[in-house]
Amino acid sequence: MKFEQWKCVAGLTRWLLLAAALGLSAGCSSDGGSAAASGGSGFGGSGGVNGGAWPGGAGGSGASGGSSAAGGSLATGGSGGNAGATDAGADANDSGPSACGCLLGEGPYCGGRAKAEADAAGCTIDVLQGHRKDLLKCENDKWSVLDDCSDTCNYDAASSELDDECELPVCDCFVQVAWCGSGAAKEAAQMGCRIPLLPEHNGDILYCPGGNWDVKTTCPQGCVEAPTGTPDYCKDNSEYRLPWKCGDSYRCSSGNHTSNHSGKDEYAYDFAVPFGTPVRAMRPGTVLRVRKVSVSGDSCYNGGGSACANYANTVEIKHADGTIGLYMHLSTISATQGAHVNRGDVIAKSGNSGWSTGPHLHVQVQSNCGIWWCQSQPFKFEEKANIATGTTVTSGNCP
Repeated sequence: MKFEQWKCVAGLTRWLLLAAALGLSAGCSSDGGSAAASGGSGFGGSGGVNGGAWPGGAGGSGASGGSSAAGGSLATGGSGGNAGATDAGADANDSGPSACGCLLGEGPYCGGRAKAEADAAGCTIDVLQGHRKDLLKCENDKWSVLDDCSDTCNYDAASSELDDECELPVCDCFVQVAWCGSGAAKEAAQMGCRIPLLPEHNGDILYCPGGNWDVKTTCPQGCVEAPTGTPDYCKDNSEYRLPWKCGDSYRCSSGNHTSNHSGKDEYAYDFAVPFGTPVRAMRPGTVLRVRKVSVSGDSCYNGGGSACANYANTVEIKHADGTIGLYMHLSTISATQGAHVNRGDVIAKSGNSGWSTGPHLHVQVQSNCGIWWCQSQPFKFEEKANIATGTTVTSGNCP
C-alpha cells in the first residue's frame, strides 16, 4: 500500500466513526482528492478530506464537520439542498396567474368590472386586452366580447348583479313640437340612441330647443302619446274614453280610413250600439252646440240616404285644447248648450237619425271651423290605441 493510500484509509476511518455517530455514509476517491457525504435524515454536508468539497444533497441543514486529516475543514452541510428547494419554487412561480372563470357567474361584464374582479382573484382574462371599455360575456368559463361600446359601459360596482350594458350615444333631436317621454323612449330605442332625461321624465313632455333635450312641460298625471302627426300632451282628464257605460262592450262597425270614413270624417269611429243606448262624454268640456233636427215620425229620424245627411241629431263638446268632440245619429239629447260636462256624463241616447243604414253611434274629434261638420283629427281611446273595424272593445269610462 502506498503512503498516500494509507493516509486516505486512516482519514476514512476517522470519517466513518464520525459518520456512524451522525447517521451518514462517506466515500473517498482513490487519490485522496474529494470526499462526500450524502444527507441522512435531514442532513447533508459539504467538506472532505484534504480540503476537497462536495455539494450537499437535498435535505435540511447539515451537521458541522470536524477538521480533516490534512487540516481541511468540514463545512456546514445543507447548502445544496436549500439551493435545490429555491430553484423548485422559482419554477412553480414561472407558470404565472391562471385564467379566470366566470367570476360572478355567467352573463355580461363591463370591461372595468371584469378587470377589477380579475385583479381581486389574482387571475387573468385574455380578451380584456383592448376591450377595457367594452361589454364582455362569460359563458362556461369562457370569455368573449359581447359588444363594442361606442361610448361607455355602465355597471354598478357595489352590486354583483350582472346587468351591465353599453351606454348608447345621445339622440339627435327628432321632436318637432312636443313628445311624451315614454313615446320618445320608444323612438330612441328603434334609433339605437338614448335621451339623457329618460327614464326620469318618461311621463313629461319633452322638446329640444337649440338641439338640446329639455323638459317642456311637467305632467303630474303623466302624458298622452297622441297619434302620429298630433303633438303629445299632459294627462289632465283629457284622455278619451269610450262613449258608453263602464264595463259594457260593443263592436266597432267602421274604423278610420274606410269606405264609410274618408275626407272630413277619415278619423271617425262607428260603434254598433243598440237604439236608445245612453251616450257618455268621452272627455270633459263645454257643450258648444246641440242640433235636434229630427224627431220621431220624421223621414230622417230612423235612417235614410244621402238626402238625410244634414238631419242627423248631434252634440258638440269643446275641449280644453280647443278641439271638438262630435256625437252623431242620436235619438234624444239631454245636454244643453253652454253647460260643462265631465267625462262619463250622459249627454244623449244613440239612434239612427240622418244618413244611416242602421242604429249606431258615430264619434269623431274635429277642428272648430264654426259649423257642426268640420275636418276630423287623429285621436285614440285610452282603452285601446288602435281600434280597427270589427274589433269589440270594453269601455273604461268609469266614475
